[in-house]
Amino acid sequence: MYASIRPGTRRSTLLSIFLSLSATATVAEDKFPTRPVRIIVGSEAGSAPDLLARVVASEMGPLLGQAIIVENRAGAAGTIGAGFVASSPADGYSLLMGTVSNVALAPSFYPIRYNPNTSFTPIGMVASVPLVLVATPALGVHSFLELQAKARQLSASDRYAYSSPGVGGPQHLAGVLLQAPLGVALLHIPYKSGGAATTAVAAGDVQLAFAGIPAAQSLALGKKVVSLFVTSPRRSSAMPEVPSATEAGLPSFDIDNWHALFAPANTPPAVRATLEAALIKALAVPAVKEQFQKAGADVASSTSSELAAKVASEAARWSKIVADNKLKAE
Repeated sequence: MYASIRPGTRRSTLLSIFLSLSATATVAEDKFPTRPVRIIVGSEAGSAPDLLARVVASEMGPLLGQAIIVENRAGAAGTIGAGFVASSPADGYSLLMGTVSNVALAPSFYPIRYNPNTSFTPIGMVASVPLVLVATPALGVHSFLELQAKARQLSASDRYAYSSPGVGGPQHLAGVLLQAPLGVALLHIPYKSGGAATTAVAAGDVQLAFAGIPAAQSLALGKKVVSLFVTSPRRSSAMPEVPSATEAGLPSFDIDNWHALFAPANTPPAVRATLEAALIKALAVPAVKEQFQKAGADVASSTSSELAAKVASEAARWSKIVADNKLKAE
């Protein structure tokens, strides 16, 4: 025989079950993480985002009590990886090592399905990664002012060429912005990678490039290129011998290929807070600063709210620059 349950008892039983499940879910959230976390990188292994993600993962893992796995989903200027995280469950187990390229710049160049301001939960800034303007030694210039003076002596039919890893990245847009203070138009030559673009300057195939600091540093030591300035208001700790943009006479020339950590939109506040606290602690470790410098980066810690404000500001800034210069993907 089956025992009958009175209506009042049934309601009481169902309420008890609901409260028990709610409590279990709250405990599970409070205990986040209970399994490995992964950081998605939108570029190949060995790239700056990949290297920085691995340094961060090695420090955050022990703080969270779980392994953090770095997973590369390269392609389409980093938008494949960013799109993957944007559509992942909002539980904190899939994070994005986002950059200015796939978060702030991508909406102006690619038909992406995510929004930099609404598709992610900001966790915190990770690194500031300035570029360095390098020139081929054949130009015979050693400062921006010398470059400016020489460029203005060109005939109307001549132009200096600059290389970049492709259309729509910070290296390309830095060249676009350089034209106004330089006083002349530049010819953009896209290459397949940052390494190839920098090597083109060393070979004399192009005159200029905005390069990553590690590549520029090694070529400058071999006198294959001349480093003119870094694209930040202050000198980079990774290349302290090179003048800042401000010192070069360009106080507003601030181009940062920044990196930051994001989770999918609507990630629970408690989970976000746990990740944010672990990231801030990880970035305060002295060894992290040393490893970042080898990758041409400076630690740039922030709160999640500060990162949200930065993303909104950067997305608006670059959207206007792209529109004003009538740029588009080729």
